[in-house]
Amino acid sequence: MIFACSILPMTAGSGPDKKDGTTPPMFLLGSNNGMMQMVYWCDFEEPQLDEEYPEYFEEAHRAWAIQEQFRRNASKYTKLIVDGTQTLDVKYVDEILLNPDGEKLFPGELHGMPKIPSLGARFTLQGEPKMNIDEVPGNIVVTDSYLASHKPLKVESATIDEEVPLPAAVIKKMEEKYGMKAEQSKKVYIIGDRYTYGVMQFEGEYKNSARKKRDPNVMSALALEIIIDGDKIYSYPVEGWYDPEFGATWNADDGGEYFPSNIAAAFEGPQGVEFCYLHWAPESATTGLMVLNNGKLDRQEYAVYHSLIDEQIPVWKKDIEEMKRLYIAEDPGENDGIELTKWAHVFIDYMGEQIWISDEAEENGAFFSREDDKFELIGTVRGNFKPSFPRSKDGNCYLVISGPAGGPSYYTEIFKFKNGTVIERFNGLEVYGELDGCALNGKEISVEQGKAYMQAVPEAEEPFIYWNEISDK
Repeated sequence: MIFACSILPMTAGSGPDKKDGTTPPMFLLGSNNGMMQMVYWCDFEEPQLDEEYPEYFEEAHRAWAIQEQFRRNASKYTKLIVDGTQTLDVKYVDEILLNPDGEKLFPGELHGMPKIPSLGARFTLQGEPKMNIDEVPGNIVVTDSYLASHKPLKVESATIDEEVPLPAAVIKKMEEKYGMKAEQSKKVYIIGDRYTYGVMQFEGEYKNSARKKRDPNVMSALALEIIIDGDKIYSYPVEGWYDPEFGATWNADDGGEYFPSNIAAAFEGPQGVEFCYLHWAPESATTGLMVLNNGKLDRQEYAVYHSLIDEQIPVWKKDIEEMKRLYIAEDPGENDGIELTKWAHVFIDYMGEQIWISDEAEENGAFFSREDDKFELIGTVRGNFKPSFPRSKDGNCYLVISGPAGGPSYYTEIFKFKNGTVIERFNGLEVYGELDGCALNGKEISVEQGKAYMQAVPEAEEPFIYWNEISDK
């Protein structure tokens, strides 16, 4: 199938074009090098009708069209909505298309780690005072023309300390409308001192599911996005999946609970009230607009992102080259001819970042620490000198590099870490099993002190090492 974007179950007739001629709000999610980012969810090439999967074409093309409209108008988005009704000036900078290795970035991915770039457009704050991007209280950006015809509405939490259900009259009315028993509900936001946003979910299987009409074997659950305006109640149904044994689910790892959306901003305009929603789930995020117009609540999705968690800190080609340079510089005569083929994070001290770079046989290589993108060589592995990883003790962590040093000699290096930094370096030489000489932090110490130091180091553990191959491409 040719469509390379998230498939969005958008409502009929929805799309990027607004009848008043303005461009809709968009979301800035994540950051890159101190700038806010609109993360793209589709490839740039316009989807074409695929004879094998024609049923996906309309939705894929609509998703692409929304993104394309935002890209065409990126420079017009100059106002970031903060605190509901206030604005900050922003400016479009550029698009991030490739990662630092020059490889094409994949759309639809939100990275929790700032060092990993996402495909998308970057924006920067304008004016003074300077503010940390991660502390900016807002992620909805609009054009001047949109703001001229749309009044921002204040969005406040509907509760203070604990969750509050929707009013009993609302629950009863929704039960009657959908013919199901409510399982739980939540009042979430008060918007513009007039509207209440909340969610509710029903018990059991949703018998009138549109999916079930297409496939009788499918069982669906039902939740509602709800807007209350005085005595008027507007609902938008969201189908999940239902299993008689395990119950309902809408997103992976949601525990059977439908999560409310974050109403990031709301506007009153010529086409009704528009609520910018961001629906977070454990491994995904959905953005779009809920529109209240002509007595109907509609939902127009922009994108469904994959939220990537537990990602490994990236090591780019430039990082590999820098570690190789430092490795050779440590001993050009010994190290220049060594082919380093793989690397791994070892996290000797979880307060910092440590990397082991090695040849294929793990006989030669080095350990590095990285802080603020600067590498420091900790110690080298060569020949018979092998690493071991003692258990941590009293907040200290250790790396030991040791092995036969020729004849009856045995050499040991001990690196003690605390809070991500090497705080002590010990080296000692044993001859016929007896310590012959040793030093701590470059200064000679007595044999008795050296023995005590070595004996205080905990026993080694077998670490889990996940190797990454170094590509020559």
